[in-house]
Amino acid sequence: MPRRRLVGFDAFENVDNAVSKLLKVASLSPGVTEAPIEDSVGRVAAEDVRATRHYPPHDRAAMDGVAVRAEDVVSASPHSPIELRIVETVEAGGRPTRALGCGEAAIVYTGAPLPEGADAVVPFENVIIRDDTALVLKPVPKYGNVSRAGEDFSEGDILVRRGEVIRPWHVAALAESCIGRVKVFSPVKVAVVNTGSELTDYRACSGGEAIVNSSGPLISAYVAELGCSVVYSTIVKDDVKAIREAVLNGLHRADVVVTTGGSSVGGKDLVPEAVSSIEGAELVFHGVNLRPGRTAGAFVVRGKPVLMLSGLPVACFVGLENFLKPLILKAYGVKQLPRPTVRAVLTRRVANAVGFRSYYRVVVFRGSDGRLYAEPLRLTGSGIISSMIRGNGLLVLSEDMEGFDEGEEVEVELLSPPYESKPEFLRW
Repeated sequence: MPRRRLVGFDAFENVDNAVSKLLKVASLSPGVTEAPIEDSVGRVAAEDVRATRHYPPHDRAAMDGVAVRAEDVVSASPHSPIELRIVETVEAGGRPTRALGCGEAAIVYTGAPLPEGADAVVPFENVIIRDDTALVLKPVPKYGNVSRAGEDFSEGDILVRRGEVIRPWHVAALAESCIGRVKVFSPVKVAVVNTGSELTDYRACSGGEAIVNSSGPLISAYVAELGCSVVYSTIVKDDVKAIREAVLNGLHRADVVVTTGGSSVGGKDLVPEAVSSIEGAELVFHGVNLRPGRTAGAFVVRGKPVLMLSGLPVACFVGLENFLKPLILKAYGVKQLPRPTVRAVLTRRVANAVGFRSYYRVVVFRGSDGRLYAEPLRLTGSGIISSMIRGNGLLVLSEDMEGFDEGEEVEVELLSPPYESKPEFLRW
């Protein structure tokens, strides 16, 4: 790639087109491993997991009461109770010893299998127990208060689908089907190369005028939330050879490399030049219609993606959302869940540069009138992390929009719950 110094971008690639190009030429192939079900939560299933038996395995009591034949108690009432002979008591985990005949009943507790012949359970509040006699005060329909065999799931039913993130309820279903281990995808391995001669690692920071590398730890935390892991992370000076060597190390160890800083066209923006000098490197895009984060770019090196993102943490986050996340979700076969959205009234006008997709950080809070309001923080200031700490929502303006007016109701993506009232930091 020819070195262009202090020259603006000729044009900005549409974000959707850039992502589409990236997904076509780059592929991540995570391995597969087995995990005990207790350790599988948050992992992505690598295959469909099917039930190995019916559950419940038999009809069972859904509450404490008396197992009966429904036909025997059709006419039961408080004024004319039906008298049944109690022949046994069955606990959860126990086994009935005999079938119920006409005029017979069994005391059962929640989860207990029903005796053969029983097809309903009368709750204790509708029964009077006297020694070995049950006086039933109300009728019960057939299969009333009964969990039918296989009503939870049947043998062969899919309990977890390939590409599905395993949640606690999946673990319960797997346990009920006597499945102790599941195949899950191994974490996608990510390498991070932070560029900038001015950067200091936070572990070596002594305060003062130090410029701390915050985007590196941001990426590590971000990929951890996606079930991935950073296997290589380094800070390199603004030197083409050093950057090239660091990217090569990352490609050797990881499935995808993310660089921060040096991705624009300024005097020290050396990452595109360094990556393009690697044998087999092919440029996918460079410069996108995204605010913040328009200097983002991507190469593919022998099938492995190298993402070039801003060194400023907010712009870096937007780049991760738009380019790294789709790669990882595709690798796992996971469908991206949309963030929860709310309608909120804008407290002041926001403008957009037409042709750009802009991400405004906003504060969503409930007003004294009970309505939700959205206070824009800022669009510029890609290094202002507090805008993400205080902001609990994103207002996305599409490329064809000029903006929104004050008082207009807009749709906001929630990053965290709305404030119950206008926060103090907005009252300054």
